[in-house]
Amino acid sequence: MEKIFKSKILRNSGIYSILNLFQKGINFLLIPVLTAYLTTYDYGVIAVVTAVNAVLNVFYLLSLNGSLNRFYYEYQNDDVKVKKLFGTIVTFVFLVSMFLSLFIVIGHRWIIDPFLNNVAFFPYMMLAMISAMFNPTFSIFQSTLQAKQQGKRFGKNNVMFFLTNITFLLLSVVVFNLGVKGVLGSLALTNIIFFIYTLSSFGKEIDFGIDFKILKSSLKYSLPLLPHSLSGVVTNVIDKIFINSLMTTSFAGIYNIGNTFGSIVFLIASGVNQAFIPWFNEQIKKDKYNEIPRKAILLITLYSVIALGLSFFGKEIIYFVTPDTYHEAWEVIPFIAYAFVFHGVYYFFSAPIFYDITGKGNRILPFFTISAAILNIILNLILIPKYGIIGASLATLISKFILIISLSFVYNRFLKIKYKKLSMIFIPLVFLVISLISYYPFDFYNGLFLKITAFIIILTITAWCFKKDLKSLLKQ
Repeated sequence: MEKIFKSKILRNSGIYSILNLFQKGINFLLIPVLTAYLTTYDYGVIAVVTAVNAVLNVFYLLSLNGSLNRFYYEYQNDDVKVKKLFGTIVTFVFLVSMFLSLFIVIGHRWIIDPFLNNVAFFPYMMLAMISAMFNPTFSIFQSTLQAKQQGKRFGKNNVMFFLTNITFLLLSVVVFNLGVKGVLGSLALTNIIFFIYTLSSFGKEIDFGIDFKILKSSLKYSLPLLPHSLSGVVTNVIDKIFINSLMTTSFAGIYNIGNTFGSIVFLIASGVNQAFIPWFNEQIKKDKYNEIPRKAILLITLYSVIALGLSFFGKEIIYFVTPDTYHEAWEVIPFIAYAFVFHGVYYFFSAPIFYDITGKGNRILPFFTISAAILNIILNLILIPKYGIIGASLATLISKFILIISLSFVYNRFLKIKYKKLSMIFIPLVFLVISLISYYPFDFYNGLFLKITAFIIILTITAWCFKKDLKSLLKQ
């Protein structure tokens, strides 16, 4: 067995996964504090504004972070060209961010307000837009570190970002009692600070300005990915916008708590994927395909076990750390958690498609992701009125499942990787069915004892089935 986890992939996967929890999982880590100081309506405002902001961020970045990761491997032996690549993308993204922000502020009544419903543009969406305007430059900086596989430096930056943001947030919410404005304002201020930090740190490693030849190549690769990126974001955030419109802002807040717990799987899977893609590119260039399928099965199983733990014990955790008004949130955790397990499967099926530098894969992939986004919208419109927040979580689960089924038939047209497709799909389904035990109306303590016993048994069986891989992982 090749020592896949020996150095870069193991170290960087750990760094990216843990620090994803720091930066993107701030709301999860602060749930006990935020739910004590914020009402369900306040949390709903944060959910809706964050969802709209995520969509805007797609247009600010134009998927150029994907171009950076891909073209770095073509230019890495030419330091001058690498500096021009980084500088061109940073400069262009900053100019796009400035222009779009001005355009949206002027025309927010027609562009943004219809999606906000009961949420005011000023000050809430305006604060979020400041974050959206200044964050892409820092995101590009971090993408360059991922491309170079400089996990420690990436981690240092994320820790600083996390500590800065959490300090401002606690001061504004707990000390100054600024509520939602404190949460959104803290993130905006943090993004401004790290925009300045990026320019001072990153400036030594890039040539600011635009090389139009490099920009043309980068946009040629990235723009076909834009519908794909947009559809992926829409699938992940549209449920909050629909709940706000079809139910109430308070229900959007309750749903957001459950979604935050379930999306721990997403944070871990995306962290692993950030390390997996550079390693994947190296393996393909070296014509070493054999270990990729084996590791995919191992990682998918680990995601499924984590999702099972969240499903089994999410109810008790939410009851313990939040006020009564938020307790309903646990009901969406199993479906959200396994939706993101399937998202982890998606990463493996999409990697061969992304690898295609000619752009053919980038033109095909959006067809599937856009179809999944449209399906997700339709399912939300049907299921939310019938089943409330559970309907929204089911819409996410079903759309992601259909997406990976579709991609499983086309990924090998680009690279002949012999994934064990049935196992990759069947394993999460088995764990999902087991997780439904959490919906049975047991007595609180009897139910908790049963779930702990079942989880230990399942964990033991899983460890035994993958004992060789786990022993190798533990050694390294």
